[in-house]
Amino acid sequence: MQNQIELRHIRYFMVLARELHFGRAADTVGISQAPYSQQIRQLEDRVGTKLFDRTTRRVSLTEGGMKFLEYCETIIDTLDEGVSHARAASSAEGGRLRIGAIRPACVYILPMVLKEFRELYPAVIVDVFGMTTSAQLKALEAADLDIALVRPASIPGSFLAEQVCEEGLCAGVHKDHPLAQRTELTIDDLDQQPIVLFTDKVGTDYSTSLRMAIARHDVSPRIVGVFSDTAGGICLVASGLGIAVLPESSRTSASPDVVFLPISVPDVMARVIMVQPDRKVSRKARDFAAIVRKVTTESPLWKMTPRSPV
Repeated sequence: MQNQIELRHIRYFMVLARELHFGRAADTVGISQAPYSQQIRQLEDRVGTKLFDRTTRRVSLTEGGMKFLEYCETIIDTLDEGVSHARAASSAEGGRLRIGAIRPACVYILPMVLKEFRELYPAVIVDVFGMTTSAQLKALEAADLDIALVRPASIPGSFLAEQVCEEGLCAGVHKDHPLAQRTELTIDDLDQQPIVLFTDKVGTDYSTSLRMAIARHDVSPRIVGVFSDTAGGICLVASGLGIAVLPESSRTSASPDVVFLPISVPDVMARVIMVQPDRKVSRKARDFAAIVRKVTTESPLWKMTPRSPV
């Protein structure tokens, strides 16, 4: 049955569903009323039910017609999207751009970048993949990404890497911990406190710098656990295990049991790196990278201010 229904039937049906008047609907599609009515009857025969109630005074959708209209709208929307994608893929100014990003970049950087990029390349389809640093580097090596926004890592020689921005740190503290009443912390406040740290892994180079800063300032916290990603660290803090020192942007991963406080750790920053293949890339990829540089230079992104005293 479905194979006998043609696209023109669907379009004629949708016009009549909107106009609810055969004369106006026929004028809209550009044919006379008699053949238009014939097309609607043919559609009803092929669907196997009445789609419209007709009287001398009015035309209205039946219950079956209203349900059929929902599916027709989905069909047309999907078809229009397919047409747009096909045109974009074949256009010199179109095509596709695949962007990988760590969570802070997804939240703070890419929305502004994408807004500007769409104005420059309205036909380009941009796919955004929220991924860890290590996953992005693997995807770049497999040619599944065009640009990656990652934490500093060991970048293969076949790629170009540049720092685009950096952020300070914050301390995740359980809401019942005495330090949670403070407005901000310093590295000295970690002395003799239980803390949890990132494991030494790709994408957490600031963790090594943090360990060095702790030793340099003669601070002696008690390391009671490690975690492999921000969500894991916040989970440990929420359980009451210890304090986590995280990138400033981590405060968007809110937990009702965790308070985020600015913490001053001299000479330690969490950086975001943009990585691209070390080869000739498309103009749209070059322009996208340029917008990333512009946005990260001009915008405050994620600056955290001390909270008000409790």
